Amino acid sequence: MLSKNEDIVKISPKDYALSNGVDYCCVGLKSNEGSNYLVQAYGNEARELYAEAIIMVNNAEHNFQQ
Repeated sequence: MLSKNEDIVKISPKDYALSNGVDYCCVGLKSNEGSNYLVQAYGNEARELYAEAIIMVNNAEHNFQQ
């Protein structure tokens, strides 16, 4: 789970697949301390990672608007 000190800065496109047909997702994170992270997943885990990242972005945007 992301803390208030980290933001999702990039999510690979939905339903992205490698040239061999395997689903792939990467999520880029940047912390306020300046550290960068890249989380990668393949197959079913790629679809799950994408869904969770979108939920987190949407929740963050919703909380920011309040």
